[in-house]
Amino acid sequence: MDRDERDRGNGPDADAAAMLGEVGRLRSEARAARHAYWFPLVLFGVLTCASVPFYVQPLPTAGVRTIRGSVPVLQALGGIFATSGWRTLLGYYWLVAIALGLGLTWLWYRRHGRTAGVVTPSRGYLITTAAIVVLVLLPWIVFEVSGGRLFALPDDMTIRGTFPLVIIGLGLWVLARAERSWALLGIAVIYTGTALLASLYDIENVLFRLGWTPSTSGWRFIALPNVLLPALVLLAAGAGAFAVQRRRRPAA
Repeated sequence: MDRDERDRGNGPDADAAAMLGEVGRLRSEARAARHAYWFPLVLFGVLTCASVPFYVQPLPTAGVRTIRGSVPVLQALGGIFATSGWRTLLGYYWLVAIALGLGLTWLWYRRHGRTAGVVTPSRGYLITTAAIVVLVLLPWIVFEVSGGRLFALPDDMTIRGTFPLVIIGLGLWVLARAERSWALLGIAVIYTGTALLASLYDIENVLFRLGWTPSTSGWRFIALPNVLLPALVLLAAGAGAFAVQRRRRPAA
């Protein structure tokens, strides 16, 4: 009886179970080796921090202040900060920053694929995210081409100049699908929620309630919490992802 049980334990069923277990282990290791999303998280966090000077308001001056209009697409990316002075470059900055971020992310995944031997479909991520950027900006493009005759543009989402952060959040959803990573999906959910908050609410109000009273010159910086909070989410998530992925690398 004991011999029969041992024979059954070493038979074809046991070999098949062991083979399935090995396949599952290899698949799990390959999926872990493919994950390299710490880089785009840190990259877009740094690009967001680099935009901070554009959100610093100028010191008030005596006399009449002239507000210049901006191209609708650029104003969608820069909000009220893209209507005066050198800060009209904010819209151009975000166009370049998003394009640069997508390009560097694509190159990063190509390099990582050659090193790890497991390729993430970064080309699909690049094309899909670029298409999302165009679709999101399409209302402003149509408004500009039609001379504003077709419809009025919404301001609630774009007036604070943080709408590009929402676009970055949408890109993270696409990257999570390409990476097949539940962790990155969770990061995308948290970051997108933070970006929407920064686009629809003045976060400095929370600081006021906590007791922050800016000085006369400090009022120039009241818009920065709306930029720095989403950047902090990206940088913290990127640092955590780097630590986890680096720890897994030797085991793979």
